[in-house]
Amino acid sequence: MSEPKINFEDLAKGNVSIELVDKLENLRLSLESNSLTGRVNKKEIIKSINEIIDTIPVELRTARWIVREQESFISKAQHEANSIVEDARKESEKLIEDSYVLKEAVVEANALIKQSELESQSYRATIEDNVDSKMEEIQNKINQLNEFLDQERSKLRQPRDIEKP
Repeated sequence: MSEPKINFEDLAKGNVSIELVDKLENLRLSLESNSLTGRVNKKEIIKSINEIIDTIPVELRTARWIVREQESFISKAQHEANSIVEDARKESEKLIEDSYVLKEAVVEANALIKQSELESQSYRATIEDNVDSKMEEIQNKINQLNEFLDQERSKLRQPRDIEKP
């Protein structure tokens, strides 16, 4: 006697009761009773289980396999995502740290430039004062030389006294 084909859609909607599942349930109940008359044939249980497995469509078994693989894939993806987030966090911290270092370097460079400008202005003022002082000395020397030349020139134009021997 052949088993009738089970329509999976009717089974999923609850329109069809599964005789094999009922059979297993009856076997389980008979096992739970401790009476010696309730012995169950092991071959009968295995046969019922195999019949249930055979009635499950390939798609359902494939779906179960996909669900297990999906969980594995999700776990791997979650691990990879956590790794990416951790790497991004480390890179972000490094960039922020580099940014702070860069800002500190810019501030220090600006301070050095300002200090150099102040020192440059100070040196320039000192040099200008020294140059002005030297030019004033030279101008005084030139004035003294002009006076000396004027005196010597005026001496040249004066009549000379002839000295008697």
